[in-house]
Amino acid sequence: MQTKLHINLTQGIIDVEGDVELVKAVYEDFKDRLTGQVVYAPPLAEQPATPAPNAGNGAAPKTKKRAPTRRKPKTTEDGENTINPDAPQLDKSLDTSKLDAYFGQYKVGNHPERVLIFLKFLIDELGIESPNTDQVYTCYEAVNERIPKVFSQAFRDASGRKFGYIDYNSPTDIPITTVGSNYFKFDLKKKDAE
Repeated sequence: MQTKLHINLTQGIIDVEGDVELVKAVYEDFKDRLTGQVVYAPPLAEQPATPAPNAGNGAAPKTKKRAPTRRKPKTTEDGENTINPDAPQLDKSLDTSKLDAYFGQYKVGNHPERVLIFLKFLIDELGIESPNTDQVYTCYEAVNERIPKVFSQAFRDASGRKFGYIDYNSPTDIPITTVGSNYFKFDLKKKDAE
């Protein structure tokens, strides 16, 4: 007579099949371990049985593509959200009431110039020592400017060889370089100087 024993301690499966004596012996060996360290896990969702491949045409069963996972914002040990330059958030505590007048003075041609102007506004007008990418994003929204498709790329462009206006080290470490300060003071075109 065949006997079968199946134990699933949250996928630490033990399968034994054989005569009654063999199954009892295996059960006796593991009985003490099973009762001492039982850890209950939530039940797994039932998965539909995969159909057997069609023997007639030899085709393998079709598998569903997984939906892309949405990245959750990383949190610090304190539980605060960290800043993600590829998924910027509005900083609702930022006072952008004077930004329209400040930004409206300049003829802006590209995103590196916009980033430079927004950083100068945040540092000089609002007194923020270390502005972050979320605050610059808030400035884009406040003046109703088109936001770059890959937001962090605007910062990389502004810090690259071609422009060099900023030194983009991280989303919270974006100092303006000497090149950027000089460009802002002497080369950035103002609208009234036409």
